[in-house]
Amino acid sequence: MTNLELRDVIGHFAEFSMDQHGSRFIQQKLERATNAEKDMVFKEIITNAPQLMTDVFGNYVIQKFFEFGSPEHKAYLAHSIRGNVLSLALQMYGCRVIQKAVETLQPEYQIQ
Repeated sequence: MTNLELRDVIGHFAEFSMDQHGSRFIQQKLERATNAEKDMVFKEIITNAPQLMTDVFGNYVIQKFFEFGSPEHKAYLAHSIRGNVLSLALQMYGCRVIQKAVETLQPEYQIQ
């Protein structure tokens, strides 16, 4: 996967996120991605965000968006967590997503 770029896996971001090597690939690329590339990935995975938050590998991609995503990405993810905090907190991988959200979100989102 060393020669792949994000554009090479369009249409498969959710699938890649739930694979060990695919998740690592996306995580590494998100750290250096342009805003347009981040938007491209985000638009594709957001419909699968609840599933990814509790997936053994997908949760790391969601965490990367809390670290490197735009304020809009973070706000959207924070909104998707709201109402699901308890179920995520009780789940092995979901609790990691909540921890990352608390570490990275602005206080106004943490209160909600």
